[in-house]
Amino acid sequence: MGKKKNKNKVSGAVKTAAKTEKKLANKLKKELANLGEEDIAKVIAEIEREEAKRAAASEKNLPGPPSARAYASLTPHPTNNELILFGGEYHNGQKTEVYNELLFFNPSNGAWRRVKAPGAPPPRSAHQSVATQANKGELWVFGGEFTSPSETQFYHYKDLWCFSLAEKKWEKVVAPNGPSPRSGHRMALLGRKLIVFGGYCDDGRECRYYDDVHSFCLDTRQWAKLTPAGRGPTARSACIMLPAGNDSLIIYGGFSRVREGRTERTQTHNDMFRLSVKGTGWAWRALAPGSAAARASQAAAVNVHSNRGYVFGGVCDVEETEEDIRGEMSDDLQVLDLETGRWHNVVLRSEQTPANPAVPTEQSSDAPAETVTVYEDEVFTMKLGGAPTPEAPTQATEAPRAKAPGPSGRMSAMLAVQRSQLYVYGGVLERDEKQFYLSDMYSLDLHKLNEWKTIIEQPSLPDWLGSDSEDDESGSGSEDSEDESDED
Repeated sequence: MGKKKNKNKVSGAVKTAAKTEKKLANKLKKELANLGEEDIAKVIAEIEREEAKRAAASEKNLPGPPSARAYASLTPHPTNNELILFGGEYHNGQKTEVYNELLFFNPSNGAWRRVKAPGAPPPRSAHQSVATQANKGELWVFGGEFTSPSETQFYHYKDLWCFSLAEKKWEKVVAPNGPSPRSGHRMALLGRKLIVFGGYCDDGRECRYYDDVHSFCLDTRQWAKLTPAGRGPTARSACIMLPAGNDSLIIYGGFSRVREGRTERTQTHNDMFRLSVKGTGWAWRALAPGSAAARASQAAAVNVHSNRGYVFGGVCDVEETEEDIRGEMSDDLQVLDLETGRWHNVVLRSEQTPANPAVPTEQSSDAPAETVTVYEDEVFTMKLGGAPTPEAPTQATEAPRAKAPGPSGRMSAMLAVQRSQLYVYGGVLERDEKQFYLSDMYSLDLHKLNEWKTIIEQPSLPDWLGSDSEDDESGSGSEDSEDESDED
């Protein structure tokens, strides 16, 4: 008989990899000791243990609005006229702070309150959350990332949490076969299932983007990886994903890094897809994006009563030279018809060009037929501009019409629709190679479309303590921001 093979024998390549990993771990320990930081995994575990010790929930009204932040989640309360703000981060160029605050905003009186409940998740940003009316209201949170203050460590989560709005307590839902750790992904509720798509994970040595789709059944509490038929979107983060009824959703845009040989390039997407239930399975279908620009880190929210999605802001790469790329912020508000997949600009009445009083129409007779689209339902009539078109030169006698007050261009803001009101909060403004985290908030009546209402003013931009924009996602590693300058 020949020699018995040692099944436990380790190859030279594995040994080398293990030694390299050990060296990197020891190097990190030394660097953290010099910075006065602990290992990030230990920090997170300790935070979770401390949160689990809380015996009962407590509530406190805030004396003022929350601090500036981005990459948080802003979710409409499923039963009350409230908004739920969870998590997020703030970065000033030198230090990053990540939150696990659970805040409630009451639009009726403009008051904010903080709820500290037993068993809360550790701090995170670039996560996703959705709310459902089941069991008197639940908030579901998945994934995200935690960044150490010095930005030397990043930790991506793969955990799923459920907050009972009635009992005011958190539950960490343990279920196998879920998505891998990630942030910058998207999650939507279809019927009684949470659908998770995309995202990215950066362990400091490799940055990987995902194009996988996972489903979590709220009834059985089980994960399943979906394998839709057809060609779907490529791997990406920072896209928009909106549910279209209970059997399909639309994905548009996003950001990724593409490796070509030894070089790497960034890519901002402008393609659009529909994922639908087909019989017992799922299928992708490519949609024509129209004239929608390539953009990432847009804020998006759905109005379930009208089957329309609202999309605000975002960023795209503008190549100034062969070596310099600038992130261009948008302040556009657009609406996406989730049934037809068509885009329209939202033109506020305060921004419309005054028409000839003798001709009470919304458009001139020679304008394209699709310039104005009218939606009518039992509640209101909504008039929207058509798809973006190049502006014609104005005559010298015409003065340019000033843009009405409202949210400035930004990326990774928080957006939500609650009772026919659209809300925008925070986000990141990039200016002169600096990234400023914002704290302003606005609302827009979707019935009247008159003008933006300022809820929280942005008195001045916060201090920037960094020298310039670092090459990291979101200025802090978050890729729910765009990765451009870099960001979600």
